[in-house]
Amino acid sequence: MVVYAVAIGLSAFLLFWLEPLIGQIVLPLYGGTPAVWATVLMFFQGTLLLGYLYSHASVTRLGRRWAVVVHVGLAIGATVWLLVGPGSTDHFPSANIPAALDVLRVLAIKVGPPAFVLTATTPLLSAWFASGHHAEGRGDPYWLYALSNAASLAALLAYPFLIGPVVGLSRQEDLWSIAFVVLCLVVSIAAVAALRTSRATGVARPWVSDEAVRARLGVNDAPSRATSARAVETGWPRRLRWLLLAAVPSGLLAAVTNFIAVDLIAAPLLWIGPLALYLGSFIVAFSARGRRLVPGAVFLAPAAVTLLWVPIGSVGGWPLVPLVALEWGGLAIIATALHGRLAQDRPPAERLTEFYLTQSVGGVTGGAFVAVVAPMVFPSVWEYPILLAAALGALAVTGPRRDRQDFTVSQERRGARPRLNLRPFVTGAPGRVGPYAAAAVILVGIMAFDRSVALGVAPRWLLVGGILLVLGAQPRFLAVSTALILAVATFVTPAPALLRDRSFFGVTEVLRSTEARITVLMNGTTLHGTQSTDPAFRRRPTTYYASSGPLGDVFSWLAEARPNASIAAVGLGAGTVAAYEQSGQTMTFFEIDPLVVRVATDPQLFTYLADAPNRPAIVLGDARLSIRDTPSGSFDLLILDAFSSDAIPTHLVTLEALTDDLRVLRPGGLVVIHVSNRYYDLGPALAAAGERLGLTALEKGYSPTEAEAEAGAAISGWVALASDQPTADLFRANGWATVRHDGVVPLTDDHPDILRFLSIGR
Repeated sequence: MVVYAVAIGLSAFLLFWLEPLIGQIVLPLYGGTPAVWATVLMFFQGTLLLGYLYSHASVTRLGRRWAVVVHVGLAIGATVWLLVGPGSTDHFPSANIPAALDVLRVLAIKVGPPAFVLTATTPLLSAWFASGHHAEGRGDPYWLYALSNAASLAALLAYPFLIGPVVGLSRQEDLWSIAFVVLCLVVSIAAVAALRTSRATGVARPWVSDEAVRARLGVNDAPSRATSARAVETGWPRRLRWLLLAAVPSGLLAAVTNFIAVDLIAAPLLWIGPLALYLGSFIVAFSARGRRLVPGAVFLAPAAVTLLWVPIGSVGGWPLVPLVALEWGGLAIIATALHGRLAQDRPPAERLTEFYLTQSVGGVTGGAFVAVVAPMVFPSVWEYPILLAAALGALAVTGPRRDRQDFTVSQERRGARPRLNLRPFVTGAPGRVGPYAAAAVILVGIMAFDRSVALGVAPRWLLVGGILLVLGAQPRFLAVSTALILAVATFVTPAPALLRDRSFFGVTEVLRSTEARITVLMNGTTLHGTQSTDPAFRRRPTTYYASSGPLGDVFSWLAEARPNASIAAVGLGAGTVAAYEQSGQTMTFFEIDPLVVRVATDPQLFTYLADAPNRPAIVLGDARLSIRDTPSGSFDLLILDAFSSDAIPTHLVTLEALTDDLRVLRPGGLVVIHVSNRYYDLGPALAAAGERLGLTALEKGYSPTEAEAEAGAAISGWVALASDQPTADLFRANGWATVRHDGVVPLTDDHPDILRFLSIGR
């Protein structure tokens, strides 16, 4: 028993160590966009499906000896792949393949074989254990599934707090490979134990049915078999139920992660929090003690869904910490409720691998819906409200009577009088006011915490959600009515847009105000540029790029020092920087998102590029890789202004990236970084890197006057890295200050831990 537990626990730990590790390795290849994380998650869900499919085939089609030989052979083959497989991934990205599919291709080449072995280990060894130990009455094999998820959770929690900050990415790869070899040895020992069990019981096939066990033990329990006939039955309606209960939480996991990582705190490892809660819901649902919490989760799930959809239409106005807590808490409750229903409907041990296989199909379906289908089909983030409505629908159509019995039965078995009658709430009878009043109190408390929320549209949506909860006595009515409200919020209430489209890198919107006479570019919830529709002012740079702000100082220096300069800008946006171009100057934009290029080059939307004296060149692709291919000494000024919503492409501001930037600058050139951000203070990181490279880091924050704001200027912050003292002195004279870093270690490719620079109170 111990060797099975060790093998399953170690394989799960390595799998969920590999996810953030390979995610950080692949992330820079695709612009650092948070969509990479959703695609990585979907890759591992798909690999899990293949592993479960192989395990099911091994258990049902192969004899025990052949099953052991094949799996040990696959483990050896995966070890060889680690040794002789591809090392660097820099050459992998292909411009001829959609980004999401290309990420999947790169992951398959880099870690496909070892990941496949890891995903197959839990169901296969659980089946070996069940055939030898559970068949002899020594325990329920489903506890191994809870153990697997606990080990996965341990890896996720260890990564951001222990593994990532201490061990660099390159060293992690080596340590992970060594640990994988150790796992293969443990699996081999488990295989030998399985063969011994097979000889001891005289069973040649890997599965021992309950009937065979009862026959060997001389037990006659025909009535019991008749009673459990429904439990053993696994027709298509039951399989579809399993699939639904697995798909919705998986999709919500990816949707909530994208919502947080793009619109709230765009951190490279922030996806670990939702994934940890998702795994925790499995632990609760599949453990004997944990499943006591399931009725309470089912009870609270409608309120949790409402708490999740109320802020969707006004995310920018909500305080950060309460909103992240709300998103995480809501996901935890919904996932526990749905996975609890899934665990309650689990079949006997002889159907274990089929159950895992169907569940994994649901998981990959939900993940693929968010990571691949939604960006290709939906012009905006429609998948999140769809999945919230689907969660209520799944609860409505899969509610067994057991949900109402488990709580009271567990109380009666302990001889205690039930303290809470959940029946009216779970069955849908009137009386929802109590617990959902608590949900209202939570939102009211958030609004009190931040008065801007109370003055916005949030109270109206809160009122609508509260009415639905109180009147939605029947679960199916609540699901349908919530779906209708979300349809109105998603398709009717958003402001009309000149363009609203979506790519792998996020949702891009172009809005036009006839009253203010401006065209606005939005990416996610973040403003990425505006332009006046008045022909007299349409060449005037606005927002973060206003001539009265820090960037105006930079171009004033450039006009005097290098009137025929060559300028590079990483990040195109609306093309506002092109308003600074003068005759004799040339400008090159590096942009990774084809949708942004389409918007900026369309004169019906923005004309900054068309109005420039010399039409700027646009290089499509990740700027880090494009600059690496640029000849040395190509530019006099390099502007870094690449964001996906508020997400920072960390790989563009590491020490190694800035070293590449310096190489393409001419002597005395300047690197300028736009650091306006709601959540991060990048100044110290850039100053620390500049000191290593012999540069002087200067920063300037800008708050426009009332007149400047009316002219289109916006608050911004910029950091300049000067390579010579006269330039630094000139900028200091214009109000730029030296950036203090107080011994901060710069970001590097090996340690891209930007969470160190998170500043919640900004």
